[in-house]
Amino acid sequence: MMKAQNETYLSDWLAHKITDAQLKELVSSEDFEAYQKIKNTLDGLEIKQPDLEQNFNAIRQKLANKKQPQPKVFPLWRYVSIAATVLLCFGLYHFLMAQNNITTDFGQTKAITLTDHSKVLLNAKSTLTYGNLFAYQRTLQLQGEAFFEVEKGSPFTVETSLGKVLVLGTKFNVMSFDDFFEVKCYEGKVKVTQKNKSTILTPGESVRFYNGTTENWAEVSDAKPSWISGESTFKKVPMRYVIAQFKKQYNVIVEYPKSIESIKFTGTFTHKEPTVALQTICLPLHLKFSKTGSGKIIISE
Repeated sequence: MMKAQNETYLSDWLAHKITDAQLKELVSSEDFEAYQKIKNTLDGLEIKQPDLEQNFNAIRQKLANKKQPQPKVFPLWRYVSIAATVLLCFGLYHFLMAQNNITTDFGQTKAITLTDHSKVLLNAKSTLTYGNLFAYQRTLQLQGEAFFEVEKGSPFTVETSLGKVLVLGTKFNVMSFDDFFEVKCYEGKVKVTQKNKSTILTPGESVRFYNGTTENWAEVSDAKPSWISGESTFKKVPMRYVIAQFKKQYNVIVEYPKSIESIKFTGTFTHKEPTVALQTICLPLHLKFSKTGSGKIIISE
């Protein structure tokens, strides 16, 4: 019981609820001396109340910094340069791989100057295709008929579905449609390849492939094919090919008996007047022609 009271006196005295004198009346002189030593020791200590909220926020910030790595910051110019490089590569690829397609309509011709300064004159209902790298790889594709004036330089190749023509510098005419393939040399020398077989042509020489046959001939010729001046010229050409050329010039429907398909025609027809053209085609072969109200042309024997 005495011990509990002493602990009460001590706590009251340390809390300054009782004075030194009052404590001396309540305890022995030995106890007061012991209490005085305890008080002196406690007075030398400075204990502060911890700021719990501040400490918690500091700990939370440290944890957040560990969990979320700092993002790397790249300067804007770097993104701009990357985007520009991608666009440049895409544009360059598109330019190098792009194809030029030139097409003519019924009765139309078109002159083309290529990047190597070679010239092409495209006849009616024909298509010429070549790439933007043509000056370095002189190869093009032809459907129909065209006359070429080739500048000297690296090899120049005309590819068709029926064969190809290889030259170094010359003037020549190529006709390729259906199964009819004809090449005529006007200047220089050309190499014509058809089904792995090659033929060399010199000025005035021609070669023709159709229906499984091959024909070669030579003659004194003009400087350019006659169709450039408005006339189509044929030398022993089957009628079905002649009529096909007539249709390309005049955009008309033509009916004719199958029996005349293989009759060979030698002559010309004009590109300016369809009736005159029909007369020059039909009269030498003793054929007749008529027109219906819809404009269809009927050829008969």
